[in-house]
Amino acid sequence: MKTDLVEIFQTIRAGIQPYATRGYTVHENSENGYDLYSEKNIELDGEKVTERFFTGVYINGDVVEVKINTDEFSAENHDLHDFGDHKAGFKISTLDDAKLKEVETLVEIIHTNFKEKEWI
Repeated sequence: MKTDLVEIFQTIRAGIQPYATRGYTVHENSENGYDLYSEKNIELDGEKVTERFFTGVYINGDVVEVKINTDEFSAENHDLHDFGDHKAGFKISTLDDAKLKEVETLVEIIHTNFKEKEWI
């Protein structure tokens, strides 16, 4: 079980970095933050959207936050922390294999949602 925040952050970041080759763009890549956005130009409800948050991992105080985009995706049944602005996810202070798998599965679900909506 990992308890060092930097090690937790780096482990989760390593799991989401491959999505950068699947059509997402890195917006932040620092020692305490990493996030990916879709930059596909789409029109949604008559409004042009040029970038859309996909996922990110951040060291914030005494936890690592993993955030996903919940726009047009229901996160209510997944026991996720609401970060506001259509973002939800986990606050992690210890990481074991089961929690890492849960994070990876959630990110893959959101990626599938992005593909289905043709946001990437």
